[in-house]
Amino acid sequence: MLWYHDHGMGMTSVNVYAGLAGLYLIRDPADERLGLPRGEFEVPLILQDRTFHRDGSLAYTMTQREGEDTPVVNGKAYPFLAVEPRRYRLRILNASNERFWRLRFEVPRDVLPQPTLPFWLIGTDGGFRAPLQMLNFLISPAERYDLLVDFSHIPMGTNITLTNYHAPVHYPGMPGMGPVISEIMQFQVTKPLSGGADRTTPPKKLKLPEPAPLAPKPHTRRREWVTYQHKLFGTMTFNAVPFMEPSQDFIEAGSTEIWEYINPNHDAHPMHVHLVNFQVLNRQPMDAAAYQADYEKWLDGGRKPEDRPVLANYLTGPPIPPDPDEARSDKDTFKSYPETVTRIIIQEFSPPTETIASIPGSGTEFPATYVHHCHILEHEDDDLMRPWTIVRNGDRGDQGGGHSHSH
Repeated sequence: MLWYHDHGMGMTSVNVYAGLAGLYLIRDPADERLGLPRGEFEVPLILQDRTFHRDGSLAYTMTQREGEDTPVVNGKAYPFLAVEPRRYRLRILNASNERFWRLRFEVPRDVLPQPTLPFWLIGTDGGFRAPLQMLNFLISPAERYDLLVDFSHIPMGTNITLTNYHAPVHYPGMPGMGPVISEIMQFQVTKPLSGGADRTTPPKKLKLPEPAPLAPKPHTRRREWVTYQHKLFGTMTFNAVPFMEPSQDFIEAGSTEIWEYINPNHDAHPMHVHLVNFQVLNRQPMDAAAYQADYEKWLDGGRKPEDRPVLANYLTGPPIPPDPDEARSDKDTFKSYPETVTRIIIQEFSPPTETIASIPGSGTEFPATYVHHCHILEHEDDDLMRPWTIVRNGDRGDQGGGHSHSH
């Protein structure tokens, strides 16, 4: 499940907030043999938070506070979905400007032995993954989660509530900084089972195509991206370089790289890379205050490459494996947690050079420039976005502007 939205320079946040976003599904005929819920039993759910004036018109209040106060799903506030007692496939997109959601399905106390309904994660941003049973998950802006939820053991007439908890704005922020949203929507088990029976494949028996794990090699190139903010509430950038400056990062077509996102901030950032899928490699805690202080000294000293702070000197613990819900998954957006370096591995930078969708002249030409950015849209508008360029035959391939190094 992919999505698209307005990318207007400096006003992406307000244009997406106004409604310039949508999603679409890319299917493989082989998917039909997997036995997944289809048709009305496959439901896209676009989660956003909005604020409304008394007359029902849309209000944008994020210049005064963080986050909005009303949940909307597929454009409706506090909706419900009448469901049958069977398995459903829910395709969830977080299309909020800023808000992370920590989601679970709450059931009445007398229905199940536990207060939440278990579900199965079967896919993320880039498609299928090995099924993983879960009770809750944290989804940041732009991430997609593909779920199987089984209502077959729920008594008729039961209301199940999709709730949000322990996810303040900005995540993992201070409670009270933004409006709290706890209830999002209801699933009402009120429709009789149609078709005689649920013939979909039980999650434990699913055989889904899984991404092959990506492993770095000794000489895989590494590239550092520092989420830089000189002072609280100041402009954010990658590597202290404004977005409009020309690309300084040149990547050989077809190559593999590890990108290290260094986040000395107090907030988590959902980082999105255009064009490619990747896998989260690991995370590592760091002495954020010391790194920030030395990084600013390096900036003030003229950015001499030989004096750039060496990340390894600030790490405070061993590498931490990816979260279970993102491990061995193809991703295009990941959570860069505060005071942490997060590493992703990108297997191949290969833009589509052939004709696309029979449109003449639609193939990519080299050098090919793309962007990556924080998907908190107000941060993206605030300059937390940078271009990077794919080249062929080594053209400018080693002129990384001091932002990359090899191990």
